[in-house]
Amino acid sequence: MKLTVRHEDKEKTEEFAERILLWEALDKMGFAVGRPCGGRGVCGNCEVIANGEPVRSCITWLEEDTVVEDLSAETEMQMPPGAVTITGQEGLAKEGYGLAVDIGTTTIAGYLYKFPEGELVKEVGMVNPQVKYGADVVTRMEYALKGGGENLRECLVEQIKKLAEGFSIEKTVICGNTVMLHFLTGKSVAGMACAPYVPETLFGEWQENAYLPGCVSAFVGADVVCAVLYSEMWKQKVSLLVDIGTNGEMVLYKEGRYICCSAAAGPALEGAEISMGMSAEPGAIDKVYMENGRVKYTTVGGARPQGICGSGLLDAIAVMLQLGVLDDTGYLEEPYELGDSGVNITPEDVRQVQLAKGAIRAGMETLLQESGCRYAQVERFYIAGGFGSYLDKENAATVGLIPRELLEKTVVLGNGAGKGACLLLQSRAHLEKAREITENAATLSLADSAYFGEKYVEHMMFE
Repeated sequence: MKLTVRHEDKEKTEEFAERILLWEALDKMGFAVGRPCGGRGVCGNCEVIANGEPVRSCITWLEEDTVVEDLSAETEMQMPPGAVTITGQEGLAKEGYGLAVDIGTTTIAGYLYKFPEGELVKEVGMVNPQVKYGADVVTRMEYALKGGGENLRECLVEQIKKLAEGFSIEKTVICGNTVMLHFLTGKSVAGMACAPYVPETLFGEWQENAYLPGCVSAFVGADVVCAVLYSEMWKQKVSLLVDIGTNGEMVLYKEGRYICCSAAAGPALEGAEISMGMSAEPGAIDKVYMENGRVKYTTVGGARPQGICGSGLLDAIAVMLQLGVLDDTGYLEEPYELGDSGVNITPEDVRQVQLAKGAIRAGMETLLQESGCRYAQVERFYIAGGFGSYLDKENAATVGLIPRELLEKTVVLGNGAGKGACLLLQSRAHLEKAREITENAATLSLADSAYFGEKYVEHMMFE
C-alpha cells in the first residue's frame, strides 16, 4: 500500500508491503502523531484526515492506498517566565556554553547559558515527543518492556540535540523523574513496573559531560529535588511543595527532614486525555473568566481557539461551578461550550479533573497526617511545574485543587525543576546542597495508605 502525506505544501510517499497501523506507518515516515492513551483508541489525539475522512490512526489499519493531509507541525510551547541568572560563582562550565534541561512527562524545557558570565542565551519549551507512545509514565513503561525502550531513548536524545543546536555545549545538567532518566540513559525500567518498585539506579552522577542529579526513589525523581533546591523550602520550620503535573509529586519539610510522595494525578491538568485538550501552544485557551455576565477567554498568542490547556481547563471548571452548570458532584448534563470559542468541556473532561485534583489533595493531606502537622502549621506552600506558572490561585481553591487555608501562603515557582537544574549548572555549591536533600529525604508510599484512599474519594467532590 502507498501512504502519501501532504504537509506544509510538501508531499511524501512511502510504500508498505505488509499490513500496518496507520499511526505506525506515519511514525516510520517521520511524522509524530500524539497517542496519549497508548494506542487504545480512546483519547482521539491521534486523529488524522485520511482519504478525506477523520480516523483514529492508532486503531486504523493501512489496507489501501491512502492520503493523509494537514498534520500539525511541531510547535514551541509557551514558557514560564524567568530562568535564573547567578553570576560571580564557580559554575560547571568554565567558559563556552552550558545547557540545563528538565525532562517532564508532557513537556521538555531547555535553558542555554553562556559562561563565565552565566548569561541566559535561550530558553525553549517543547512537547516531550514520547507522548506519541503514551501520555503517562506507566503507559510508556509498558511500551518499553515490550521492546520500545530504544525508541523512547531516541526521542529524548534528539530533542535535547535540538535544544543545543548551533552551540558547542561544555556541560549539561539534565533532571527529570526517575523513569524519564532511565529512558534517557537506556536503563531498564523493569524494576519500577511492579512492587517493590526498585529502580536500577538513583543517579546523582556524571555521564560524560552531563550531570544527572540524584533521585529519592522510583517515583520521586531528580526533578523534585531540583524544585526543592530552587524553593529553599528549608528556610521555614514547616513547608510544603507540590509539583502539579502528571505524577503529582510533593514534599513536606519539617525539622531538617523531607517526606516525599507521588500521587498519580494523570495528565489532565497538562491538557492531555481531555477531549479538546492540548499543550500551551498557540491557539490553546489558557484563561477563562466572567465579564459582564458572559464567559470570556484568552488564547496563547491570541490565536484562533483550537483547544484548551491545563490552566484554561481549571478556570473553565471554576466558571462552570460559579454558573451552576456543574454541581458539587461534578455532574454535567451535556458538553458545555466556552463562550463562542467552539471549544467544549465534556462530562469525561470534568471527571478527569476530579481524579487529578482528588489525588493531589489526598497526597498533601496524607503527608501532613504522617508528619503530625496541620495546614495551619505550614508557613509556605510552593507550587512547581509549568502548569503552576499560569495557575489562577483563587480558581484552584474554588475547584478544591489547593486548600483555602494555604491560599495566602502560596508561592508559585514556575518550572521549579528546570530552575533548580539551572542552579546546578551555575554553581557547584548547589550540587552539594542537592546531594544533602536526597540524603535527608524519605518516601511515603500512598498505595498502602487507607487514609489516602479516604481522602481521595472525599476530594473528588467540588467544594
